Amino acid sequence: MREFKFRIWDKKNKSCHIKNNPYTEESLKIKDRFIVTEFTGLKDKNGKEIFEGDIIGINYEETSIKLPVKFGKYSFDKFIGECGEISESTELYGFYVENEYLYIQMLNGNVVIVGNIFNNEDIKF
Repeated sequence: MREFKFRIWDKKNKSCHIKNNPYTEESLKIKDRFIVTEFTGLKDKNGKEIFEGDIIGINYEETSIKLPVKFGKYSFDKFIGECGEISESTELYGFYVENEYLYIQMLNGNVVIVGNIFNNEDIKF
């Protein structure tokens, strides 16, 4: 069973905090100030914990594909035939990356965290 941790982005102070319970009485009073993201239960190849909102890549090179980790419903289509007909699509719910290769590498711990959606607005997807 994975450990539940949350990263809380404070929009006012532009900083992150890691907590086991992000919903304290204080945070509920000023909920528009914070953005809560969840720990995926996965680590990158450097042992760093991957959270929703982290931007991951295969390596640090500029040419490496870099995408944010998201949470929600997603699917990957399976293609067959010379014309690329879709044979089936499996819908899943959880943490994902919008690139099947990068997603598989994330599951296998073969990615690096290159930033996050809060501090790295300059990274283009």
